[in-house]
Amino acid sequence: MFQKIAIVGVGLLGGSIGLAARERKLAKEVVGVETNPHTRAEATTRRAVEKCTDMLGIGIAGADLIVLACPVNAILTELARLAPSLSEKAVVTDVGSVKGAITTAGRVLNGAFVPGHPMAGGERGGMEFARADLFEGASWALTPDSSTRPEAVERVKKLVEGLGAKAVTMTPEEHDTTVAATSHLPHLIAYALSATVGESPKLEGASLKDALRVASSDPELWREICLMNRKPLGDALDRCIGELDAMLKALDAGDAAALEALLRKGWRS
Repeated sequence: MFQKIAIVGVGLLGGSIGLAARERKLAKEVVGVETNPHTRAEATTRRAVEKCTDMLGIGIAGADLIVLACPVNAILTELARLAPSLSEKAVVTDVGSVKGAITTAGRVLNGAFVPGHPMAGGERGGMEFARADLFEGASWALTPDSSTRPEAVERVKKLVEGLGAKAVTMTPEEHDTTVAATSHLPHLIAYALSATVGESPKLEGASLKDALRVASSDPELWREICLMNRKPLGDALDRCIGELDAMLKALDAGDAAALEALLRKGWRS
């Protein structure tokens, strides 16, 4: 399918793409670009990539598909670095969880960039948690704009489907508004709940463990995601605070009917 896939950043997502691409034989060659020497060694040891370098130019040389699997701010930087040396045959995509700013920045690649975001991952990052089946059955958002070449979109769709995921095309604005409520807000709530209950509560039920799972995610990573998507996330957070405030008022008033109505509003049978 591809001659050479270059993955820039071989952490959880990049490493999982490499493992799946090699297992499913999606490319003749899969290489990594990674600045962390420990991660480079682990990526090659686990055979997520055939070789791994810390030099972007060496890693992407001859690649017909480049995947930017680094944090969202780094994706913006790498797009600018790619622009002067990108070959005519290369297609570029990313896995960042905010698409507005990244889609705009990608226009520098003259139609070769297809913004993407797999709805898969985990609270623990890093190559050590990568696995080949991470994307199996997952939705994978693609947010091309008017500058994106149709053939580039089709190439990235083939990658997504080859990894076992389902491509979902939408606008960057629709993506960012949706994930603000379905992904970014749950992380903020988990961090807030964790801060509320403290580190070692004497009694801890399964419901708390479920709710706090993503509070183990890297705060620096999520700081940048939240700030990059701050307007849609702020709107979602305002709506959530409104629901919590209504529950607090019902509790203070001892209003059983109002409290039950609020619980039923969010109840999923």
